[in-house]
Amino acid sequence: MAIGFIGTGRMGAMLVRALLGADRPVDEDVWASNRSPEKLSELATIHHRLHAGSNEELARRCRTLFLCVRPLDTAGVLAQLAPLLTPDHLLVTISNVVELNQLAAAVPCRTAKVIPSIGQYIRRGVTLLIPGPRSTPADLAFLRDLLGRVSRIYEIDESHARAATDVVSCGPAFLARFCQAWAEAAHRMQPGIPIADFEFLVWETVRAASELPRAGIAGKELLEEVSTPGGMTYEGLQAMDAVLPAMWNEVMRRTTERERELKAAVSLSTDARAGATAPGTS
Repeated sequence: MAIGFIGTGRMGAMLVRALLGADRPVDEDVWASNRSPEKLSELATIHHRLHAGSNEELARRCRTLFLCVRPLDTAGVLAQLAPLLTPDHLLVTISNVVELNQLAAAVPCRTAKVIPSIGQYIRRGVTLLIPGPRSTPADLAFLRDLLGRVSRIYEIDESHARAATDVVSCGPAFLARFCQAWAEAAHRMQPGIPIADFEFLVWETVRAASELPRAGIAGKELLEEVSTPGGMTYEGLQAMDAVLPAMWNEVMRRTTERERELKAAVSLSTDARAGATAPGTS
């Protein structure tokens, strides 16, 4: 059973690279489409097992299709695919904005949602798996096996996906911003050390701290091991406690509000089944 990726932007291309470069590569043929031939040609040059085709060709050849296009392009792409989709297809969206009930109403096939993370570039991190209204146990087992080659799998209800996405998918960028600001603050305090050196120190510290849970040191235990009341670490944590809860609440409020705005702008009407002409993928 071939696997198709409709759209090879950042996340679509990342998933293709991760799956084709996994320690246990996929056995199935892998196909991809993109409205920019240059992007697809570059990806196919790196991965010789990747086949390029149009959206329609992917629908004919692949029984599992990953929909990796921008939310506002989804309805147009579905209009292209609708005449070719059957109940035997599994259509997987990677966007939180595309709601599974709407997607299932617009197509005759089974549906599911996965939320990937840039961590899959190095076959790490977590992929969120969200069952669709018609997805079967076999579908979910297939997706667990497929994406489990490049990540840990966490199955979740769609109604809980926003906060989990902030951690799993948005999280690497949030962490990068946090670490960047930390390195910049350290450089302002001690400009004799180059900013690049502070970035190295910060990321090496983060990398080591991320491995400590394997030694049984995590969360509260880590704070107790490093922080002594009245010490320097303790004072720094007091400063963080004064601002971090409000900061994270605001981060999640704003991502939730933006998702709500985008959902309001996306309509997956059943007109998609009519096969009207639509723009290509992104």
